[in-house]
Amino acid sequence: MLFDLVAPHTTVCLAGMCKNAGKTTALNALIRGARARGVVLALTSIGRDGEREDLVTGTCKPPIYVTGGTLFATARGLLPKCDVTGEMLDMTGIHTPLGEVAILRALSDGFVELAGPSMTDQIVALTERLKRFGAQKVLIDGALFRRSLCAPEAAEGVILSTGASYGPDMGKTVADTAFVAELLSLPVSGPWPEMAGRRVARRAGEIAALFDELPAALEGQGEALFVTGAFTDAMAASLLRRKSIPQEIAVEDGTRLLLSRENYEKLRARGVAFRVRRQNTLVAVTVNPFSAYGAPYDPAAFQQLVAEKVDVPVVNVREETQWN
Repeated sequence: MLFDLVAPHTTVCLAGMCKNAGKTTALNALIRGARARGVVLALTSIGRDGEREDLVTGTCKPPIYVTGGTLFATARGLLPKCDVTGEMLDMTGIHTPLGEVAILRALSDGFVELAGPSMTDQIVALTERLKRFGAQKVLIDGALFRRSLCAPEAAEGVILSTGASYGPDMGKTVADTAFVAELLSLPVSGPWPEMAGRRVARRAGEIAALFDELPAALEGQGEALFVTGAFTDAMAASLLRRKSIPQEIAVEDGTRLLLSRENYEKLRARGVAFRVRRQNTLVAVTVNPFSAYGAPYDPAAFQQLVAEKVDVPVVNVREETQWN
């Protein structure tokens, strides 16, 4: 079910709303789907994944189980924790706290632990190397709060995982998940000004003025504000203090909007439309009604509420149910 949704995309990033959101469960489902369809799969991770106990929370995690023929890229220091027989294909020159990232091919079925690059350009370069070794699809296991590594240049598609571990209030979890899904689905802006190394552009009609900092840009005239890099809560606060603000804010892609839901909604209420230069493709949202920290959600109610708030398929991987 889940693999069919990602079939059009050769690179897919899995992002989580929180720890224990069900990201690894979704990853394992995609691995099984690839095997059933004879697709050569490659795996890597932003940060670390595949350990059986979360190193921060101490909670149990599902391990990552790969099949023979799967390619995987992981830090050299984790190789002793991988129980597959592996063929070393390449050393990447990408260094992590756990050692240089190596590319291997699994020659047997077994469990692996993954740790990979932490920068977008490294992910892009690693993905291309994996494809040269025969990968037909690359899965990038995202790290907590690192949605920036799911930028369009790094991943063609994004799966967002959410679950009861986010907090005891199901309504808040649904609302915050819908907010992140909206950021990953923003429409494309009009013509993007040539920034020429500047951080901010303000456009009036067809003319764009370039600025190094937001305060200077806010003194200018124009209906659209273009921002390279991140657009943050501090920048939102600067706008909200003003009587007159641009009616469009455009960023490189949805992962660059590092805003709280509260500030995003305040700006929307002031008439601001958010746009992006390059659009993310949110493929699906997966839901995990079980919490590692407290009471679970009602599975059907949780899935239905999320499905009512987002415009993509909502999948309960364990129960193999799909809404939308």
